[in-house]
Amino acid sequence: MIDETIKLPVIKVRGRQRWQVEDSVVREVPITIYFNKEEIVTVLCSPSQIKELTIGFLISEGFVRERSDLYTIGHHCAENIIRVEGRPRPAQKSAMNRRVMSACCGKSRASFNFENDAELVRVQESKSRIALEEAVYYANYLEENSSLFKETGGLHNGGIGYAGEVRYVCHDIGRHNVLDKLLGRAYLLDLDLSGHVLFFSGRVSSEILLKVAKMNIPILVARSAPTDLALGLAEDLNITVIGFARGDKLNIYTCPERIELSSMLSVVNTGRGALRASRGLRARGERR
Repeated sequence: MIDETIKLPVIKVRGRQRWQVEDSVVREVPITIYFNKEEIVTVLCSPSQIKELTIGFLISEGFVRERSDLYTIGHHCAENIIRVEGRPRPAQKSAMNRRVMSACCGKSRASFNFENDAELVRVQESKSRIALEEAVYYANYLEENSSLFKETGGLHNGGIGYAGEVRYVCHDIGRHNVLDKLLGRAYLLDLDLSGHVLFFSGRVSSEILLKVAKMNIPILVARSAPTDLALGLAEDLNITVIGFARGDKLNIYTCPERIELSSMLSVVNTGRGALRASRGLRARGERR
């Protein structure tokens, strides 16, 4: 089992009181990814779910576009090196860092910052709809099932949901890494994410929104705030963005037609009791 935390001595101060204890601190490791013997990137990340992280990163950056593009993947733990063999993608490395500004989907707004993003994202055509109650459930699931965050306060986490059930969750010290791990896990499960919901603990920047678009996910539920550029991209790409989803409160920023608001009155009136009941139902794996 991988140790994701380490005990270190700290001095705690509470007003005029101070004392020394051992506290849990999250581990951070550098992972260098080689693709066809070429060094691509070094990612600073949590030491778990490295295979998922690698696959998700390669898909997100365009190295892997079809399942047949990925041949082998090997993790050399002692050296913190991942070696991947796959279908060659000429000049891919330089394209990762080439900054461009282009209009998204024919709109006038300058939306994309990097060439790969403009090539890989797509407008979400999904007609999926979820109940407001379901969005609230996903947001609170993270808070209630994040033992490492409660222990250290040093992690982001996120998950994939469908029809009111949590499919899986991932965590990492980095926001971007969480989404790459979620994408890599979907690849390993051979799971088509269209029609699914991504729920996430972090801030929704334009980079996060683009990763969601590359995952082909139409609905994002986040516990933190979005940026204006992220919301502009969400409008262009037809992605529903929910932010500040905490307790029984949330903000719907874009594409609200995917959220069924008929349950809003009962949620507001009954408060946390109804939410606890709904969480109990989902925990038993019962579909609506």
